Amino acid sequence: MSITHQVSINSTLSYCIWKIEESEEELLDILHLNSIELADFQRAKVPAKRLEWLAARNALKHLVSPYGQFFLIKDEFGKPHLDRGDIQVSMSHANGYGAAAIQHHKPVGIDIELERPQIKRIAKKFLHEKEKEWCAEEVEDLTKIWGAKEALYKLHGRTQLIFAEQLLIHPFDQQKGEIYESGKQDTFQIHYDKTDALYICTAY
Repeated sequence: MSITHQVSINSTLSYCIWKIEESEEELLDILHLNSIELADFQRAKVPAKRLEWLAARNALKHLVSPYGQFFLIKDEFGKPHLDRGDIQVSMSHANGYGAAAIQHHKPVGIDIELERPQIKRIAKKFLHEKEKEWCAEEVEDLTKIWGAKEALYKLHGRTQLIFAEQLLIHPFDQQKGEIYESGKQDTFQIHYDKTDALYICTAY
């Protein structure tokens, strides 16, 4: 098992990080995918992406195993759900890592990111005008904002959102983010963490 980091944010919400140290065959052996999950996996063609797909699902299996055996299904928007129970899930992956988060009764979103200097070139595409008032626009801040917005996007999971207009991240010490949709504003908590050079953002 390659769980390198596991956190319980509260009694109903937790996440973990899986560092890939296994072969594709070894990761598959742990999972016991059903036919629908296996078909989803087979759509991934790039070897590194296949490994990350498996790592994220192994992280999820680790989190839900105390509650029984579950399989993943996707809704009409492509958002993953467990096939039974009241546990909400989210997954992410980045170079050599997979991640998963679960929350009982309420939606959750997780995103993991590695620092990339190129993010400064695309900042204008995802920074909200209000974020520009406090963000230093350095790689670390931009990476955390991007990760937080990805986590909110996954939590939302229903329709397309414009990152620079409909997703707003508050200064990091406030640990909050907002989603604007159809004239409605919803506020969520954002948990920030970092391990093994990974930035971890969880929205709930």
